[in-house]
Amino acid sequence: MKLLTNKRFIFTWLSGMSLTLGFSIFFLSISWLTIDVLKQPGLLGIIMAAVSLPRVVMMVFGGVFADRFQKSRLLFLTNLAQAALMLAIVGLHLADAYSVTALLVIAVVFGILDGMSYPALSSLIPSIVKKQDLQRANSLFQGSLELMFVFGPFLAGVLLTFGGFALSFGTSAGLILLAAVLILPRLIQDQIPASATLTFSTVIFDLKEGISYVSRTPILRAGTLAIAIVNLFMMGPLIMSIPILVGERGGTPFDLSLIEGGLALGTFVASFLVLALRSVQRGRFVFRALFLTVLAFLFYTQAESIPLLAIASAMSGFMLMLVYLPAVTLMQENSDKDKIGRVMSIMALAASGLEPIAFAVLSVLVALAVPIQTLLVVFGGIALAASVLLFLRSGTFRKAA
Repeated sequence: MKLLTNKRFIFTWLSGMSLTLGFSIFFLSISWLTIDVLKQPGLLGIIMAAVSLPRVVMMVFGGVFADRFQKSRLLFLTNLAQAALMLAIVGLHLADAYSVTALLVIAVVFGILDGMSYPALSSLIPSIVKKQDLQRANSLFQGSLELMFVFGPFLAGVLLTFGGFALSFGTSAGLILLAAVLILPRLIQDQIPASATLTFSTVIFDLKEGISYVSRTPILRAGTLAIAIVNLFMMGPLIMSIPILVGERGGTPFDLSLIEGGLALGTFVASFLVLALRSVQRGRFVFRALFLTVLAFLFYTQAESIPLLAIASAMSGFMLMLVYLPAVTLMQENSDKDKIGRVMSIMALAASGLEPIAFAVLSVLVALAVPIQTLLVVFGGIALAASVLLFLRSGTFRKAA
């Protein structure tokens, strides 16, 4: 595979895996710290929100920064700052100085840095690989990240069991620091955009320009909406419903891990399957995968047993990735180089920024005693209707090669 002779891609790939592994160790460790040390389970949701909300907001502006600055330099600086945050937590642990305020501040800053770096990372790959290798590069990169998300929690559990929080957070810091070293600009040698003064007004102007560019470009608009439909109406509800359905069926923590593991396995397998795709009309392929994702999700809504839920979850994750990867590659290939950071930030919002909305809506309705399966069927119906409408109004995307 020619990709494996591209040193710039190899460094970026290894950096992404190291970073993701460090992140997954951090998230599990901070969750256990909140429950086991602080004895405040209710604080966990607040900390996760403190990470996710700033991350979503900064994704919008992160695309502007990715277009204005050298992407590898931006990634190096944000990763370096995130490693420093991990070391700060190690310092708090060694000094036995944990506090809710300190953890919330660290969570907020961590989310801001992650939101700033994500568009830079996703828009860097098209600039360092050839167009004909882009689909395979995205598949290999995303599949490897999914593997790190599967392996990370297991490694975090081992580190916490045998070394405690100092070792787990220290390992996370080391991995994120390694990611920063691997993405050094002298190794990646990506393009340095023409320098320009960055002010609040120019940031807002660039942001509006990026939104307008995506909305008026048929392939970018349809790709973003396809990803949004999957995440808002299917993946968000599916992820939130898993523990509820397991509880209703009298399941165990092992059952919970089985279903969540099925989802992760499905996305992982699909990521590498896309590597084998050759001469397919990707626009039509994305829509076929989108309708199959709806069917898999509707199957999930009707599954009664834990094994069937695990199978349906894996099928949903599998089809989700078959929508996501070709759609993202088409968007990268059809974006102007000076706007690709903003395009990727809008795509990232569609991919992960909409899930919290689904969480919030479902939480309110479940609290009002609406059965979760009823809600899932309704969301599946909306996803089907939205998919049909998008298909009918996206002729340009359907014809995309």
